[in-house]
Amino acid sequence: MNRREALKVVGATAVLAAVGAEAKMKEEHMNRTQMKPKDSANMDKGELKHSPQVTVKGKDAKGYTLVEITVGQGGIIHPSTPDHWIDFISLSADGKLIGKSTLEPEISRGAASFSVKLDNVQSLTAIAGCNLHGIWTTTISI
Repeated sequence: MNRREALKVVGATAVLAAVGAEAKMKEEHMNRTQMKPKDSANMDKGELKHSPQVTVKGKDAKGYTLVEITVGQGGIIHPSTPDHWIDFISLSADGKLIGKSTLEPEISRGAASFSVKLDNVQSLTAIAGCNLHGIWTTTISI
């Protein structure tokens, strides 16, 4: 291997290491603490801002029901800034994962929707992760 080829390999390795380090640092700075409101009947603004709102819409001709999840309740919507955002939203039906959306800061809002067959389903659980304030869960009976 000549000097030029060696420098290309070293340079590519450095770039890959930097990308890997950035991803690891980003992951390490994510709050993964399970959170819940002190009183779910009387949530404060911070709790309302982080709790997923689950809205069940109508069923289509194929039997799928649209389920919308927005992070924030009571007219308070969670922000999406470079330093504070919802990084994922997932939906489960009776404990079985339906889907998960991964969200990026600034360019995406804390919202997701899923089309789901809800025949015989008893409950839906939405989970949302805030990079600063942890993981918040809302379960509804249907």
